[in-house]
Amino acid sequence: MAPFLFLMLLCLSACSTGAQAQDAVSGASPQASASRPALFASAGMRLRLEDVARTDDVVWAMDFLSADTMIFTERRGRFRLLDLGSGKITPIAGGPAVATHTSGGLFDVLVDPDFAVNGYIYYSYIKPAGERSVTALGRGRLRDTQLTGTRDLFVANNASTDHAHWGSRIAMDAQRFLYVTSGDRHAAADAQSLSSHGGKILRLRADGRAPRDNPFARTSGAAAEIWSLGHRNPQGLAIHPSTGQLYEQEHGPTGGDEINLVRRGANYGWPVITWGENIGGGLMPQGTARSGMEQPLKYWVPGTAPTGIAFCSGQRYPGWRDSLFSATLRGPLHRLTIDNDRVIGEEILLENWQERVRDVAEGPDGLLYLATESGRIMRIVPLE
Repeated sequence: MAPFLFLMLLCLSACSTGAQAQDAVSGASPQASASRPALFASAGMRLRLEDVARTDDVVWAMDFLSADTMIFTERRGRFRLLDLGSGKITPIAGGPAVATHTSGGLFDVLVDPDFAVNGYIYYSYIKPAGERSVTALGRGRLRDTQLTGTRDLFVANNASTDHAHWGSRIAMDAQRFLYVTSGDRHAAADAQSLSSHGGKILRLRADGRAPRDNPFARTSGAAAEIWSLGHRNPQGLAIHPSTGQLYEQEHGPTGGDEINLVRRGANYGWPVITWGENIGGGLMPQGTARSGMEQPLKYWVPGTAPTGIAFCSGQRYPGWRDSLFSATLRGPLHRLTIDNDRVIGEEILLENWQERVRDVAEGPDGLLYLATESGRIMRIVPLE
């Protein structure tokens, strides 16, 4: 495509506007519109944002069974398969009983790296507990289109009547340890309590047991599953493909959204310190720094309403190699350049996109996929 023509199309797609109906749940427009950029440029590449499939519920998370098949979750409690070539969606039978609210239900999904051998699928969800609810991690075996043998591997100990701040992202490292995020459920003090799972990142064996080498496994009164503490509502979790380091993204109070490099036993400060402007429940932060508490790699004021994060291998996008992508409920996708455990650059993509993005993931094909609250699954395709 001639450079002039490409720039003309880019301008038209980014600058055009139109009246749109608003989705009752997400606040995002449920229909594609000219104000959403189909073409954009980054790091010397020309790129296209294209639709893969659409469903009628909030798509919360995505993972991949094979080079041509995605598994994804819907908030109301459904697992589905997506053929990445044809866009055909196939329902999966089975799964846990899920409590659903506007900000949660069935959350993350993780395909076991040894899926071809064991068939395991891990998932996180809101488990009903009478009038309360709690974050839970489950596992089942996927056989064709049936999830069988489902059981809870872990249930958090901070059940609450609150209807938010569940956290619930999952990652698995090369040693097959599971990491699960757990939000503070608007009980901010729990994030500093070693007896509560609230406001923590947890480390588990693949069968749900707490490893003996967890930092507080031998501390009297402490929850043995805790890996790090002082988190608010962590909704993004990713392992660096080269270093194996764990990165986490979380909501601040009003502003102060964060990305952290997660270290064993580290305290990330919430609610004692924060770059946000206020804390609910009458608590006030005691500044932005304190000895013994970690600083974020990156924070945003005002906030971005962050959700999922993913690293890009650069297989299909040479200019994005090892970039960390941050999805947001405000629409833009943030690309962060990290060097020596520092964020040294940030690029904001899709600034005029009117979607609330719940997840970003790299597929086996090397492409980045996005999932939205309006039920769209999209991918970014480089133009040759």
